[in-house]
Amino acid sequence: MNLWNKMFVHKSPPPLANSHPADKPKIGIAFGGGGLKGSAHVGVLKVFAEYGIYADFVAGTSIGAAIAALYASGYDWKMMQNLFATVDLDSIIKVRPSRKGFIPADSYVQLMRNCTRGKRIEDMDVPLRIVAVDLISWQKIVFDHGDTAMAVRASSSVPGVFTPVKIDDMLLVDGYLLDNCPGDVVRQMGADIVIGISLFAPSHDEPKNILDIVNRSLDIATSMNQKIDADVVMRPIDRHLNFLDKNAIEVCFQMGEETARRHIDEILEKINAFSK
Repeated sequence: MNLWNKMFVHKSPPPLANSHPADKPKIGIAFGGGGLKGSAHVGVLKVFAEYGIYADFVAGTSIGAAIAALYASGYDWKMMQNLFATVDLDSIIKVRPSRKGFIPADSYVQLMRNCTRGKRIEDMDVPLRIVAVDLISWQKIVFDHGDTAMAVRASSSVPGVFTPVKIDDMLLVDGYLLDNCPGDVVRQMGADIVIGISLFAPSHDEPKNILDIVNRSLDIATSMNQKIDADVVMRPIDRHLNFLDKNAIEVCFQMGEETARRHIDEILEKINAFSK
């Protein structure tokens, strides 16, 4: 049987039953897309760990899907930071032009499969959802079962840059187009408190190359879809940074940490208010 025939794809994921103390809120984290700016998510998770804040549900789009998958499979922030520092990014974003994109990203699939130890979405330690968009039906697709690595790959397929992923009658690209920070998905999973981490930071500078043009075009096209269903929205990226800029990784990590520290009192207040 084809691997993808074993995968269930739901456009509206059902709530999950999750064992949890009655006096503690179920916390959901939605990780937004933004390429290598995703290291900001890791900075946020560092601060959350210091304060004992852990997610009961996670969902993500694009790089946020990768972070969510790593988190759900047992990675902590230190392991993620080490991954950003040591992975061979050149091999992952190696350009091999085709009619449908510049980067096939086969090595990205293998990296995610190795890091998550081949776990399927439904077998994760923390309930996980991954968001992509189908170019055929124009609909948001939410993965709740199946091959984690391929779902992350589909969610990360920036149109015009990464080749899309063909699954049955769907042609999947980056969930960024319709839901870049899927707080709505986390809430539907059953979260009492939803924390959204958006990496969206539009620029008004003149684009300098084809990647800048693609990135800017997507930002403009999706600017009306950046509303986030969350109780706390964090926006760590305070200026435009290229989503494939390796030199921005450490800066974004620091931005994530600093932003989380600014929001931590607000988050703790919501947790404590729920528990009273």
